[in-house]
Amino acid sequence: MRISTNYSSQQSLNLMLQQQSDLGKTQLQITTGKRIQSPSDDPVAAIKVLDLQRQINLSQQYLDNADKAENKLSVSEGLMSSASDILQSIRVLAVQGLSDTNNAESRKAIAEQIDQLNKAMLGLANTTDVNGEQVFSGYETDTEAFASTPPFNYLPTSPGAGDGQRNIRVGEGYSVEINEPGNKVFVANNDVSGSQSIFQTINNFVNDLNANTVGTASVNGDILGNIDNGLDAILGARTRVGTRLNAIDQQRDVNDGIKFNMENMLSQVQDLDYAEAISRLSLQKTGLEAAQQTFIKVQGLSLFNYL
Repeated sequence: MRISTNYSSQQSLNLMLQQQSDLGKTQLQITTGKRIQSPSDDPVAAIKVLDLQRQINLSQQYLDNADKAENKLSVSEGLMSSASDILQSIRVLAVQGLSDTNNAESRKAIAEQIDQLNKAMLGLANTTDVNGEQVFSGYETDTEAFASTPPFNYLPTSPGAGDGQRNIRVGEGYSVEINEPGNKVFVANNDVSGSQSIFQTINNFVNDLNANTVGTASVNGDILGNIDNGLDAILGARTRVGTRLNAIDQQRDVNDGIKFNMENMLSQVQDLDYAEAISRLSLQKTGLEAAQQTFIKVQGLSLFNYL
């Protein structure tokens, strides 16, 4: 069997090109730190990499959602805390206003203070967040929670909208409510007129003080008891929010753990063994140099070399 010079040259060239390709691949692996540069490098591992990356991205999305939920709930909790402080101040003034030592003028002065505090509390109830969404309007985030004039009704009217609690998913199979509807925060039982907004309850008392009818022809009944009912409603909402914030913290720890484990698994599957790769690179360089020398010698062969 005769082997032509062209065949020998082509074989040497093919070997050299393969060595160059292998060397280039190893250099790319070292540069990127990744063992798998394309699915063909390791099809089974490549599929696993895609699945792990999906799970990592999902865990990160849950972590991002947890931050959003925490921000929303923290805003609500802060507003309710301020509203509770205002209502406590109103209660202190109410005790003063109920005292028999007051005359009509002093009660009007107290009424003015309470009225200003009531307006401030109403402003808190109608607060928007950084996205311009009403905090306490349920699903109707573009509608103010309460009317700005008596009887200070809760405004969201779509079926279920006012009671709506928006959810956000913060874990696998776990969603958390990110708001408290205003009718569960600022609406409480009044012993005269039944359930109504705390703003109307306070407004009625202000009218009693201005008319100097406190304790006689009052339409507001037990004002201190009604204020306490309002404080209880706000406290109940704050407790619910606090429970959710704690749950979010716990779920965040779970998500962090899942993400950490997935990242470790991903590293084991796709990250490069640098020591092995550098050793392989050295061998491939030597192999390429040998292939180049062989190619040069084959190119220089002719029949005269054998004469």
